[in-house]
Amino acid sequence: MKIFLRVLADPGYRNAVAEELGVDQGTVSKNYSLVMNKVIEKAHVWIRFPQTRVEIQQAKDMWSEKYQFPNAVGVIDCSHIRIPKFGVFGDEYINRKGYPSINVQMTCNARESFTSVDCQWPGSVHDNRIFKNSAIYNVLKYSVEECLILGDEGYSITPWTMTPYRNQGTAAQRAYDNRAMLWTNTKCVLNLKKYLQPSYLVLCCTISQNG
Repeated sequence: MKIFLRVLADPGYRNAVAEELGVDQGTVSKNYSLVMNKVIEKAHVWIRFPQTRVEIQQAKDMWSEKYQFPNAVGVIDCSHIRIPKFGVFGDEYINRKGYPSINVQMTCNARESFTSVDCQWPGSVHDNRIFKNSAIYNVLKYSVEECLILGDEGYSITPWTMTPYRNQGTAAQRAYDNRAMLWTNTKCVLNLKKYLQPSYLVLCCTISQNG
């Protein structure tokens, strides 16, 4: 586990990790792959979006108690994780800032723990499209409970998605957006360097953050 956590902290330098810990590079790679696969097998246990009536009510109660905002179960955001450019379909991974990435969608609850992560989309795909094609979108859309998620201006407003006002015209709108700043402060954003298996590594880092 020590080797695995050390590689997560600095995934681009396995030779340096091996030298630091006094083992060979092959041992580092083997240990990292073994532990990563075991962690991913249990991902559904540690990263879980509220779905049952009890889970949704608990998530709403936590959010309401901490942020005085009703019916919210968490926040949603995306983060671009830089990767090497692929030779095949590489242009699909070029994001709006001009570098190759995967666009990772994450949701957090009031405890700032991750409740879902989707790391299968190339960097050229917009946040809102990722959300509309995700499992949590359908959970929220078809839930019989009155619940919603909070996001930034990149998301469409729906009965289950709320975003800040673009133009604050009234005192009520300003008060609403001041509350929105609290949502932003709860977003958990990953800041990772280049790595060889981005989707798996993002998932493992997400689980580690929850721990």
